Amino acid sequence: MNDAPEPVVPAADAAARGSRRRERTRAALLDAAEVLLSQRAPEEIRIEDVAVRAGVSPASVYVHFGTKAGLLAAVTERVLAVATDTLRAAYAAQVSPLERFAGVGSAYLRLLLDHPVVVKYLSVTGERGPRTPVEEQVVDRFSDLRGEFEQSIRDAVEAGAIRRVDPELMSYFLFGAWNGVAALALRRDALAIDPARVELSVIESGLVLLDGLLVDSRAD
Repeated sequence: MNDAPEPVVPAADAAARGSRRRERTRAALLDAAEVLLSQRAPEEIRIEDVAVRAGVSPASVYVHFGTKAGLLAAVTERVLAVATDTLRAAYAAQVSPLERFAGVGSAYLRLLLDHPVVVKYLSVTGERGPRTPVEEQVVDRFSDLRGEFEQSIRDAVEAGAIRRVDPELMSYFLFGAWNGVAALALRRDALAIDPARVELSVIESGLVLLDGLLVDSRAD
């Protein structure tokens, strides 16, 4: 029989493991709530549903977020941070104006496919207007990002990389088109399409659009 004492785990290591465990639980709850938000209205989501999807106890939601409102606000905050970082990285890319314009479009499409809750947020606030500070925050942030996309189109026009178009109108058209096609993946009827086909649809139509925007040097 081995009576050797159990090794003593340093307090710092135990604290680090506990911190990592809490972060994993928090991330799992945010992931679960984000999926549910892309499928239901906020008032239809129950703490118990989030906990079951995350594989934790309902009490964990209160420990990490205090209330359901706190959880949903944290989801929004995380999604907005991801959207901002993703799109501003595309805006700041050290490439030609044409490549930046195309890159922003690809980044936005990827954002919508990876985070369909963005489509739901924008659709809901578009239909009835924002009703909460969180929804106001979504609208304000995406208004800013739409404006930055407009600037990337303006840069491409001024560089002579694409035809002379109205950057503001073009940015609204593309913003609306991407959101509209991505919303088809959230439908629950015969008009629904798979997210993979959403991506193919946007890529194919985007190539056609880009071909039409490119300046034909033979016309000079």
